[in-house]
Amino acid sequence: MPTPTLTQFIVITLVQCLLVVIFVFVVVPLTVFAERKVLGYLQQRLGSTRVASGHVGVTGWMNRGMWKWGRIPVLSYWRGIPGLVADILKLILKEDVIPAKADKFVFFIAPALSMVSAVVVFAAVSFVPGVFFTFPAWFPLVGGLPVSGGIADINVGLLWILGVASVGVYGIVLAGWASNSKYPLLGGLRSAAQMVSYEVPLAISLLAPVVLTASLNFGEMSTRMAVGLPFWGLVPQILGFLIYLTCGFAETNRLPFDMPEAENELVAGFHTEYSGMKFGFFYLAEYINMTVVAALAAGFFLGGPWLLPFGLQGLLIPASVPFIGQPHAIFFAVKIIFMLFTYIWVRGTIPRYRYDQVMSVAWKYLIPMALANLLLAALVRCFAV
Repeated sequence: MPTPTLTQFIVITLVQCLLVVIFVFVVVPLTVFAERKVLGYLQQRLGSTRVASGHVGVTGWMNRGMWKWGRIPVLSYWRGIPGLVADILKLILKEDVIPAKADKFVFFIAPALSMVSAVVVFAAVSFVPGVFFTFPAWFPLVGGLPVSGGIADINVGLLWILGVASVGVYGIVLAGWASNSKYPLLGGLRSAAQMVSYEVPLAISLLAPVVLTASLNFGEMSTRMAVGLPFWGLVPQILGFLIYLTCGFAETNRLPFDMPEAENELVAGFHTEYSGMKFGFFYLAEYINMTVVAALAAGFFLGGPWLLPFGLQGLLIPASVPFIGQPHAIFFAVKIIFMLFTYIWVRGTIPRYRYDQVMSVAWKYLIPMALANLLLAALVRCFAV
């Protein structure tokens, strides 16, 4: 395989970045759409084709068109797409209002900070070990060269992920402070306390795979967790996954831990004063962070690009078995989709905690459980070597 030149290396890296960005910005709007559909089924809500079918103009045309879609078996599942497109256009075209007494620079930079920190995390995520695909020989400039399954193969990938992801809390806190309003400030302070608290058990739960695999590299860790552990390694993996999942809900401000955005007492929390695409950036950052949490759960606990979770792949399916015995990016993507569905499922079934309960869960229960699980992972590693 030929060694790429500097120009070819830059082009391949840009292609990898483009693929990840496309994946993220396809998954996020589909997650928003799926959330509406799943919550509609869970809570028996009526869609726009039922409650607004008498409208005239563009809205009436869209609703009547979606009603006709429902008569076609496959298209019936996609009836809400025009409404989603309309909401996106509304965010783009809506007037951008800035409060008169806000700190305009910080008010402007806060949503970008949350958005960028959410996207950049994917630089260290490995979707599949080794080569993802190879350019055809006839392709100009990079023909015959491989594209790896991740943007950057970082030796300390987990540290990069945790470090960059933690920057997102600054965007939320700065947004609350820069708005110069009481409710956003309370939401920002709540978020700071909650996210800092839950980062502790989340990081400890992710240290269990580090101890089990003796690696901080995302790809190596995912591979060893899937095919390199003994049977008794199941216990710390399952416990670590449950702790991580709980912390993931809190870190992304999702029910039952959505205290920074609690509408009952905070109107909308830290982004109350935001409108237009500034609000849209916060909205996108939340769903991208959900995708990040889902990707880490899939990579560290659910087997990553292998079929079976919790290390069962190496125990039950030999590598010689066609297709299911080998890693594939499709397995990784399906697990991410399943985790995103779990987010929506929990939102539709579990009510919000009180704020004191949210903090008690972190400090009284999750941190001791995460430390005990880390000790258990160390014992497994000790006897497995």
